[in-house]
Amino acid sequence: MMISRLEYKYLAPVSLLPQIRSEVLIYANYDPYADMRPNKEYTVRSIYLDTMNLRCYWEKIDGYKIRNKFRIRVYNEEKDYSLAFLEIKRKNENFISKDRAKLYLKDLLPLLQSKKADEYLLERTSGDIELEEANRFLFHYHSKQLFPANLVVYEREAFMGKFGFDLRVTFDKNLRGSIKPTFNDFYKEVDLNYPFKDFFILEIKFHQKYPFWIQQMIIKYNLQRISVSKYTNCIDINHRQMRLTRMLAF
Repeated sequence: MMISRLEYKYLAPVSLLPQIRSEVLIYANYDPYADMRPNKEYTVRSIYLDTMNLRCYWEKIDGYKIRNKFRIRVYNEEKDYSLAFLEIKRKNENFISKDRAKLYLKDLLPLLQSKKADEYLLERTSGDIELEEANRFLFHYHSKQLFPANLVVYEREAFMGKFGFDLRVTFDKNLRGSIKPTFNDFYKEVDLNYPFKDFFILEIKFHQKYPFWIQQMIIKYNLQRISVSKYTNCIDINHRQMRLTRMLAF
């Protein structure tokens, strides 16, 4: 499990993206994964799991300070050996931590059905930390009877600080999603709805404190820190779209 760190989020107008990017690049570099990609960005594709009564969704809406999210994540375009990541994201006040275990996407259903994580995981470290985290994911998946509640897709630019602070800055753009996907829908790009087309999510992740230049940038562009959830916003926009569609049908 990752060490807990702070995560601050801001909803920023897309019109400010070039200016904010240019300022971030003075103090940060693209992370290696983004740097090798066209346009210095990669696509994040996640299926969020929830209970039948959407417990994870309502815990966020009701403002629970301590809560978990369960998701399966893939990246970019579909390939013969696409990777998938089982993730549990924990939030405790402003601190976040994450369990993460890697496997081939083609092995996802066999893993979920067999519950035999040791047969499918990749790149396990000494001490079998990933095996523990995968088994923890499987425990929640089966005990809570989780199901695929929402597909969430966006493009991400990611940066790492040049001068310490263990700083990570990300721009998450073109947020879109659909409800009730199947595990075959990770790469779906049709019938997705956009919660806020004219904005991107600026995330700042750090330990203890972030550098002064971040604070100056936030003030300069009058950015307001908010609690924004990609999962709940994609759920909401899809339900609003469904209601609108029903209304227009009459």
